[in-house]
Amino acid sequence: MAENKKPGIFSRAWSAMASRATKEPKHPETSRVPLVQRTTAGVYIDEDNLVTVSAAWASLRYISQAVAIGPWHVIQELPAGGGVVAKTHYVERVLYTRPSPEYSSRQFRETLTHWALRWGNGYAEIEPDQVRRPIALHPIHPGRVEVCRATADGLDAYGDRIAAGELFYEVSNGTSGVVVLSAMRMFHIRGLGDGPVGMSVAQCAAQSIGWAKAAQLFGAAFFGNGANLSLVVKNKKPLSPEALALQKAEFEAMYRGPRNSHRTAHVDADTDVVAIGSKLADSQFVELNQHLIEETARWFGAPLHKIGHLLRATNNNIEHQAIEAVQDCVLPWVLRFEEEADYKLFGKNRRGYFTKINLDGLLRGDQKARAESLRIYREMGVINADEIREKIDMNPIGADKGGEKFTMNGAYVTLESVGAAIQPVAPAPDPEPPEPDEDDVAAMQRFRIEASNG
Repeated sequence: MAENKKPGIFSRAWSAMASRATKEPKHPETSRVPLVQRTTAGVYIDEDNLVTVSAAWASLRYISQAVAIGPWHVIQELPAGGGVVAKTHYVERVLYTRPSPEYSSRQFRETLTHWALRWGNGYAEIEPDQVRRPIALHPIHPGRVEVCRATADGLDAYGDRIAAGELFYEVSNGTSGVVVLSAMRMFHIRGLGDGPVGMSVAQCAAQSIGWAKAAQLFGAAFFGNGANLSLVVKNKKPLSPEALALQKAEFEAMYRGPRNSHRTAHVDADTDVVAIGSKLADSQFVELNQHLIEETARWFGAPLHKIGHLLRATNNNIEHQAIEAVQDCVLPWVLRFEEEADYKLFGKNRRGYFTKINLDGLLRGDQKARAESLRIYREMGVINADEIREKIDMNPIGADKGGEKFTMNGAYVTLESVGAAIQPVAPAPDPEPPEPDEDDVAAMQRFRIEASNG
């Protein structure tokens, strides 16, 4: 990389904030799990062929589509709290409308999520305009990307500075060579990992998913070949050690492994083949497949009822399981997208802006429960009629017809009023007798005189 002595904005900020003593390796470690080329079950598993296992495909499909289902907006914070959608912001046009000419917003998120689930990393190039603002996000297959750490200052393909010690990305362009992108020009969604690079699920789960793959092939071979499961080879004449070893090698090459099960054996006239019968029911083949669905889904964190495994789902708990699936499985991936966008797409102009993926569509209950919750919110004065109509995909009735007015149940009172109502009321004092006027006094005197004269 070419030398550049002029410090960048981000490198100046970090250098002013910290003086780190430890150093990171030039090539960040992706995993310490040994690479398994061929599993003990006798099958190969990598990031590409793991999708041939139905439970793996269903897990990838559910999580990636769930992350992509809600709209992705740029939100502008309001001084009084909360926020509104910033419809004219340049990042809003990228995230909500179309990240690139070849990907819609939902296709972009779906692609990066399933790459991150399979390879541990999802990548997209952040293309800037003339004033360095992002105008497009171009997905890049993980197989083309290598994460590195700079040992000296340099420049990337866009002329952005890469300071020593910072991450950068080498991207293979095939016959066109390799290009370098700085960390701020790469939208990177990481899966679980030991560092800045996510680990490959296919590599870590090779033995478990390989078991499921072998069971799949075994079942197909059982019905495809329709012969015997196990054999005992009896030689009528003793064979030399060399001939016996050759016979054993031939049998293992032809009949060993899930793909070769149930094939017909062909031997010479002095050899008998004795079958040892076995039934799939005796080997609990169905129960094994049910277990392997759970085993595969566990690696991806996918909820079982979302991938077609409904043994423990009931009408009483399915709605709560759906909410838990969003909170425990989908939300962590959604936060990865939001945090990466907040950090890399706004640059130094982020003040007052952030991104948010709306998951309300995944959290909806049944129609009756949803209508009841909206009614309660309306009576509490939390939402108005037009906001309710927006949530149920209806046009607003307008401010002139009261659609934007907030109402609430008439029985609601303030806490201060409740406190005043329960205060003890002191009894009113007895009224003092009125002072007699002069006419009353004169009348009383005349009454007394008349009474005394009898």
